[in-house]
This record gives sequence, C-alpha cells and structure tokens, in this order.
Amino acid sequence: MQIFNNWIRSMLILYFLMMIMLYFTAGESYKKFIRFFMGLVLALTLLRPVLSVFGKEEELQESILYESFSQRMEEAQLDFGRMEKAGNEIFLRQYERTLEEQFSEAAEEKLLDIEDITVSMNGDYELEQVIIREGLNGDGETLRSYLIEVYGLKEGQVLVQ
Repeated sequence: MQIFNNWIRSMLILYFLMMIMLYFTAGESYKKFIRFFMGLVLALTLLRPVLSVFGKEEELQESILYESFSQRMEEAQLDFGRMEKAGNEIFLRQYERTLEEQFSEAAEEKLLDIEDITVSMNGDYELEQVIIREGLNGDGETLRSYLIEVYGLKEGQVLVQ
C-alpha cells in the first residue's frame, strides 16, 4: 500500500510542477510542445509501475536512453556538416583572395594600371569569372590577354570594366 501511495504522490507532484511550468510559459506556440512533452512524461510515469510488474522497466529505460543518444548523434552530425560547409566556404574565399593578389602582382610586374581585380570561383574550386577594373590607361585588355594565355581561361571568364 505504501508503494501505491508513493506512486500517487509522485504523480500529483509531477502534475502540479508541469501545470506551473505551463502557466509560466511565455508564448502560445510553445505551449503545444510543452503539453506534448508533459503528456509523454505523464504516460511514462503512469506506465512505470505496470512495466515493473512485468519486468519491462529496464527495457523501457534502455530504449529511452538509446533514442536520446541517437538523437544527439544526429544533431552532432548536422552540426559537423554545417561546420564543414562553413569551413569550405572560408577556404574558397581565401583561395579567391590569393588569386586576386597573384593577378594583381602580375599586373604590377607588367607595370599595368589596374585599379582592382575580383575573382569568383565555383564550389569545385574552378575559376568562374575574373573582373578587372582598369585604371586610366586602359591596361585591362593587356592583363586580360595575359590571364587567358597563362591560366588557360576562356574569353567569357575574364571581364574588363
């Protein structure tokens, strides 16, 4: 009888704590998720004595722990994927900046009046486009010809502005 009284007491305490938590929830959109979670917790709490009679309580706890672990692993994989994608984008931007510096140095070596060079690449680290902003002397076409010849770029990939 004492076990039954303890079980009822724990159910009532859990129910009141959940109602207090639901009362202090800020938005209506969160209340439906909290109600769902509370329903799961109450159902598991109600089933616990029944499962302990049949010896299935440990299996329930193991399955809950396994599901929790697998959910955390999925979240970690998603986070790792996001980090890898961000790292690839950073590396791609750095590679573009390096090529811009290299092209600028080539222009300086040839004493060309180039204001700015912008390089854009695709996800496979292939040059998509090089935009050359020339200075007052009109040296952009000279650099354009040089880049097409030396780097094997196509006519449409190098633009002079």
